[in-house]
Amino acid sequence: MEVNEISMDKIENNKKLNFNLSLDAIKASLRNKVKLYIKRAQKVEQYLCKKPEEWGKFQNEFDLEMNNIFRDIMNFEKFNLANGNEKKVYKLKKLFRNKIRKFFVRGEYSKWTLDKPFGYSGDFKIIDNIYQNTPKTTGYDRLFDNYYQMTAICVAVRNRKNDFMRIIINFINKKKNLPVKIMNLGSGSCREIKEILSSSTLKNKNIIFDCYDKEKKAIEFAKNLLKEFKNINLIKKNILRFIVAKNINSIIKEKYDLIYATGFFDYLDNEIGIRLIRNLKKILKVNGILLISNARDKYSNPTFHYMDWAGEWELVYRTDDEFIKIFIDAGFKQNELKVQYEQQGIMQYIIATNLVR
Repeated sequence: MEVNEISMDKIENNKKLNFNLSLDAIKASLRNKVKLYIKRAQKVEQYLCKKPEEWGKFQNEFDLEMNNIFRDIMNFEKFNLANGNEKKVYKLKKLFRNKIRKFFVRGEYSKWTLDKPFGYSGDFKIIDNIYQNTPKTTGYDRLFDNYYQMTAICVAVRNRKNDFMRIIINFINKKKNLPVKIMNLGSGSCREIKEILSSSTLKNKNIIFDCYDKEKKAIEFAKNLLKEFKNINLIKKNILRFIVAKNINSIIKEKYDLIYATGFFDYLDNEIGIRLIRNLKKILKVNGILLISNARDKYSNPTFHYMDWAGEWELVYRTDDEFIKIFIDAGFKQNELKVQYEQQGIMQYIIATNLVR
């Protein structure tokens, strides 16, 4: 027993030693990369002040340096959280935000995300900018705007829009020429609605959209964007009313063929999510579908630390099972749920069908 105990002690000590060596290596690597990045960034900025249109010379190397830095941050967090050292992660995050972040927040998009002019992350304007992906800055700022648009999460946002459009168009077309009533929760810019109604693949044009958003400027933006289309109702209303309502049918008098929400669910905790899904189910027609997106586990998103540490854009991440459980707890049956994924695996969608019983 004593020999075995000594052997086990050696194994544990070796594990701790290897962990410390690995952690020290990550810290050293991160420190060196940040120093090199800042030094190079200053030179590149000076060059692009004189020749702003030549940003393309530096984009590839800039992207690699940014990715390497945030990959090291992710590895540092993983190592520490796996070994119960949350304080070290918090300490580095605080240091990054207080001392280092200023070197990573430039350009139109990252500054907008951090400044939160509408009071929250993921507002209609930044999402619509991500959808359009048309940076207009030049010089040093352009490097940041290009990097922002090509992060995995921004690609995922564009993929999600296209995926939702495809699902919605297929659903509408299956109805032949029957009327289709659709609710869009947290509607934002309504960019996807314009693209749906303009799509050559849309065969059934007998559609009514009810779009709900609490932000006045989002409603105004969408109204201007959709001015050429009919049968779109833009409704300024706080969606939280749906969540807390004891009798949702007293607020919403009719039922819908399809209800969808793209990014709205990423900001709800489980209890609120269950209450929302339960209420939405009550205003869903028989054989109608509820289409909801949610970000998956945060490490599925390789740009999580760029979003969170630099931009303070925080989401509620869920595993597949956690996401499904919300629908089950809200009253849906397992056979009513279908799970799909965004191409990179960063986001998951649930298509919940209100089947006849």
